[in-house]
Amino acid sequence: MGEILLNTPKREQLLKDGPPMPTRCQILGRGAYGTVFKAIYRDRSVAVKIIRAQAASTLHNESHLLNLEHRNIVRLLKLESAAEFGLVIMECPRGQSLQRIVDALALPLIHRVLITLDVVAALKYCHSRNVLHLDVKPTNVLVALGTKSSGVGNSSKVKRSYICKLCDFGSSIEMGEFCARQEAAIANGTLRYMSPEALRSDNLSEASDIYSLGITMWQLQTRRLPYHMLDCNETIAYQVVKHELRPDSYHQLKILALDNPCEIGPTDSDWDFNDVIYRKAHGPICRNLSLDPSYTAGRDLKKKRRRNRLALHFDSPAPEASACLENAYSKLYKSCWVSAPESRFSSLQLKHELELILCRSAAP
Repeated sequence: MGEILLNTPKREQLLKDGPPMPTRCQILGRGAYGTVFKAIYRDRSVAVKIIRAQAASTLHNESHLLNLEHRNIVRLLKLESAAEFGLVIMECPRGQSLQRIVDALALPLIHRVLITLDVVAALKYCHSRNVLHLDVKPTNVLVALGTKSSGVGNSSKVKRSYICKLCDFGSSIEMGEFCARQEAAIANGTLRYMSPEALRSDNLSEASDIYSLGITMWQLQTRRLPYHMLDCNETIAYQVVKHELRPDSYHQLKILALDNPCEIGPTDSDWDFNDVIYRKAHGPICRNLSLDPSYTAGRDLKKKRRRNRLALHFDSPAPEASACLENAYSKLYKSCWVSAPESRFSSLQLKHELELILCRSAAP
């Protein structure tokens, strides 16, 4: 209902005229290079990203997906381009982005590990096909709910009803390919997950994706936007490269925030994890209906119901993780964001360490 029917005439119209006037039920998401809509293609539900032709490099990057087929990667079904616009038609499993799930729930350690293992599997496969994703972050991980897992190794011993799929290859490159996207990434805020070598426009490698995954793992644990106390992307980029600023550098972040009062974001005491946590990243709120008690109560009830339904997929079969296991998880993501790329864990090493934590956390 409300989905775009991607028959040949409609695709030709979209390629010529661009995105239609959207309705609330049509839009799946908006990015720096295009808008993603719900659609029907060959009698199946899909997602279609409509991109302006000026972003030709994005279409080229998305084409890397044509040669990738993996259970932890969103499948590309068709890519079309014309003089004005391009279309990227992808599978659309039922679920939500990892960003929204982190907004709503505090995930138990065992699920944070399972999610990370899925992303590691996707990256390992991409790297084996000489593709770097270069935009690993929670908004680019789709959690397909209601999907039975058929995990490999220790992850197969834990029952779950979801699978994670890496998506949005608009920043991807082939290994050894020149990448000139850093300036655009800085302007759009993705730099909060970017490795120092990417920020310096140095040669990129598999380690650049591992760095971004390490930042994402930190976010899964803390449920905060990386460097949430700072608004200025240029300041963050400079500090990451020159002074090894990382999301857990709390003392360093407080000093920077005090030196730049206009950059101070919400403090720990102000942060409401059950609200839209990353409201700064999504822009100002246009309407304020908080003075209407009936509206507020109804909205809170709907949010609570959605959160309760979502939580059913992330119940922990094991007791609450010990401080020792949480520390092991923290140590692991810190090993992913060291400055020297050659000193970071490989995807194989990371998989091994994650499975050790999983085995210990699932033990009775």
